[in-house]
Amino acid sequence: MILIAVAPNGARKTKDDLLNIPLTAEELAIDAKACQDAGAAMMHLHVRDNMGGHSLNVTKYEEAIGEIKKATNNQMLIQVTSEAVGKYTVKEQFEMIYSLKPDAVSIAIREIHHFGEIEVNEIFNFMRKNNIYPQIILYNSHDVASYEKWLGDGVLPGKAYPVLYVIGKTQPKGTFRSDFLTEAFDPIKTSSWMVCGFGKFEYSAVTKAANLGGHIRLGFENNHWLNNGSIANSNAEIISQISDYLNKNNRDIATYHDALEILRPDW
Repeated sequence: MILIAVAPNGARKTKDDLLNIPLTAEELAIDAKACQDAGAAMMHLHVRDNMGGHSLNVTKYEEAIGEIKKATNNQMLIQVTSEAVGKYTVKEQFEMIYSLKPDAVSIAIREIHHFGEIEVNEIFNFMRKNNIYPQIILYNSHDVASYEKWLGDGVLPGKAYPVLYVIGKTQPKGTFRSDFLTEAFDPIKTSSWMVCGFGKFEYSAVTKAANLGGHIRLGFENNHWLNNGSIANSNAEIISQISDYLNKNNRDIATYHDALEILRPDW
């Protein structure tokens, strides 16, 4: 069972970069429905401020989430980002989670690993109590070490969490390379694992992940190329090509209800 998550816009790209990138609540809702029809059961959501910049504004999130749920008949797992993008403090990231109480949220461990362990433990216990599903984003081996230490020390309550491996993005402390996924790949202690790749490498990264039993995230946030070398007109086109691959290889595609189980931490 493979979960397909769409990341339709990200924090930085604008209409100048991609004319068809969905940025408003209405555009995101239309995109969510098209991606749902193409096989996605989860959306990794970013919202923008009135000037088009990255935002963690709770009202903006509530507006977009409401439109997406309406368009998808409440059958799309919506994961909001807590990404700082150099704009928000960890305190502000956590305040968004406390106020919004989303169904799911992505948290980059590199953005919070210098924060107080008591505060980190409190927010994760809050999420456990309120049935909010965090997914830990891992960019490199340093992040893996931080995740494993916090899990072992009890800073992260429970036994294991969903993680997202980000492959092929340049980072100051290194990154997971394009050859990270091999037949000998042995994921760390997780409740589920997912992969995203960048640019024209995205398709090969996610198909390798699917073949190894991992879940996949793709879309305009990191890539706008189709596997045939042409530019995708929509996120749904990117989702459709991976759905076709999974169907041809007799891999079941996760539904919304499957997504709820896949993204549930073991806590």
